[in-house]
Amino acid sequence: MRLGAIEREVLENLSASDLLVGFLLSCRSTRLMYKIARERAMHRYRMRVAVERLVSEGYVSRRGDRFSINGAGRRLLDTAIVNVRAKLVSKKWDGKWRIVAFDIPERLQHLRRNVRRVLKRAGFIKLQHSVWVFPHECEEIVALIKQDNRMALHVLYGVLEKIGGDARLRRVFSLAAIRK
Repeated sequence: MRLGAIEREVLENLSASDLLVGFLLSCRSTRLMYKIARERAMHRYRMRVAVERLVSEGYVSRRGDRFSINGAGRRLLDTAIVNVRAKLVSKKWDGKWRIVAFDIPERLQHLRRNVRRVLKRAGFIKLQHSVWVFPHECEEIVALIKQDNRMALHVLYGVLEKIGGDARLRRVFSLAAIRK
């Protein structure tokens, strides 16, 4: 098999842990191992490019190995919050729930408070401790939250088709039940 430039770059970016995880998951399938390793490497590459772009555009500040959102980044985040809240009024619900979950260590409690504040301002509803729900696409705001490299490992985003007992949520968000 001939490798292209992207394949070579992906393989160069692979770490030993990627190969080990791929091997443990696939046991006998090297093709699956390389697929998983490539997906992980591509994700890391995309995150690195996104962070570099935010730094070059002046939304994120770099101090050594640490990154943080600066004033321009906060204004961008405020704009994203306004856009997400506007979706509550203007956009028809697609029947899927967007979930943001976070498990932020105690030593970063000030960041946990900031995440809660951003989610509340955007219109999210607290489902459980550190689990928040929203009925419309909001990946942009989650990506902005995760740009602080201390948060990237602690914040998860997912899309669910169904949440048990979602009648209360539909009532809070003023959503009609979707019939399939």
